[in-house]
Amino acid sequence: MIGDVNGRDPNNWPTASAMSVKKFFAAAGKHVIYFAGYGELGYQDVNCVRRTALHVLTELAAPSVLVHCGTLLRSDGNDGIAEVYAVAKELGFETAGIHPSVARRFSSTHRVSPYCDHVFFVSDDTWGGFRQGTTIPSQTLSVHLAVSDEIIVIGGGKHAADEMRAFMAIGKAVQYVPAEMNHATTREWCSRIGADLLDPRGAAHCAWDQIRDQCIG
Repeated sequence: MIGDVNGRDPNNWPTASAMSVKKFFAAAGKHVIYFAGYGELGYQDVNCVRRTALHVLTELAAPSVLVHCGTLLRSDGNDGIAEVYAVAKELGFETAGIHPSVARRFSSTHRVSPYCDHVFFVSDDTWGGFRQGTTIPSQTLSVHLAVSDEIIVIGGGKHAADEMRAFMAIGKAVQYVPAEMNHATTREWCSRIGADLLDPRGAAHCAWDQIRDQCIG
């Protein structure tokens, strides 16, 4: 699904402290499911996010669950995993999003989903995942880890791979659903920035293989 250009301006929300975000989720008293995956590059199977979210959420009681995501809509790309907001709202689930403040610098293209009930921006000059060259969670990922009970990763690139490893490292539940990124969008993006063509299975696929091998071993 192509990004919703009518999404909301991220500058409509102040930067929230990590503590205030944690207090909100604690006060909600709900089981928090964090969905992660591809962002602007989207999915080769355009129905993958909706199908997976429906499969997971229709088995749950909406009043006791909060659906959480960290991805913004892209007016010049695909909605990607952010489509989970719309699916959750259709099913009557409360939704929330935690995003890095760096996105505000790109407010013309990075937009807040109209289906996100509770919107938070935390002070973070990175786009999430691990801090560069380390396995230390960024400010954004640290908050995701603190407030989420489990993570469901649908495909996903480097940030999703980092998130998967971080959740696993602290013993929180991890589910991974293989999904390829959109081939045409990925080819165009790699060509535009002069990068080698990415593996369409995404970095999260490799991370999951490594995690699974470690568990078996």
